[in-house]
Amino acid sequence: MYELLKAQLARKLDRKPLYAHEAAICGSIAGGTAAALTTPLDVLKIRVMLGLRDPTKKKPPSLRHRMKDIYVKEGVRALYAGVVPRTLWISAGGAVFLGVYEWVVHGLMSESYAYIRVSLFSLCM
Repeated sequence: MYELLKAQLARKLDRKPLYAHEAAICGSIAGGTAAALTTPLDVLKIRVMLGLRDPTKKKPPSLRHRMKDIYVKEGVRALYAGVVPRTLWISAGGAVFLGVYEWVVHGLMSESYAYIRVSLFSLCM
């Protein structure tokens, strides 16, 4: 999704490569969307982890049974518990991580850093 958003933005701006802050926005949107869509799986994972702490249970129920149980007993809202903070947190992380990544990649690929790359390469040889 990140690469798709970058490609669409580059096409719209008629410029490639994108600046780091533009890539950061794409990363934020992609990360936030993924976080929101996978929140039910995260809720299920946490319930499984908490259920493993109970030594009185002989055999843990299947994931399908757990998901159905949450849905029937607590409703859809329980499957999306914590969606806002999780989405905001991962959106911020995606912006920082992918923005810095693009900044470093473009910095290393530019001619102004060619001397540094050659120097580092000669040190390794």
